[in-house]
Amino acid sequence: MEFAIDFGGEPQDVAVTAWGIADPAGLTRLHTGLTSDPRYRAGLLILADYSGLDMSDLTDRDIERVAAAIAESDWESPPRAVAIVASNLPTFVPTRMMVAHLGGSLSHHRVFTSREAAVAWLREQRWPEPRRSMG
Repeated sequence: MEFAIDFGGEPQDVAVTAWGIADPAGLTRLHTGLTSDPRYRAGLLILADYSGLDMSDLTDRDIERVAAAIAESDWESPPRAVAIVASNLPTFVPTRMMVAHLGGSLSHHRVFTSREAAVAWLREQRWPEPRRSMG
């Protein structure tokens, strides 16, 4: 499993792209690589593209363990929203299971089958612009 982490973009603050055959160690490396970066902070909008990732070898227990590690770090520095693109069934189902372990929609993680839908949802998660006084 390989991945790239790129800070910046629109609407996301950081984009994560992963490909290859997923394993628990690789997913943990990805999450640690993201959260240990000095640019990482609470409140980020994250776009994770797992379209090239195959998660079919992960067991239910693997998914549960990875989700627990993510939940622990999210407690310290929660992202504003995480949009995950999982366009293939062998990745979509395990990713949905992982999000369920994180707390479902209350975790502000959502899984999409297309990048376009994920980006549209992230745009909706931006902080509202401050109101200007009419003084």
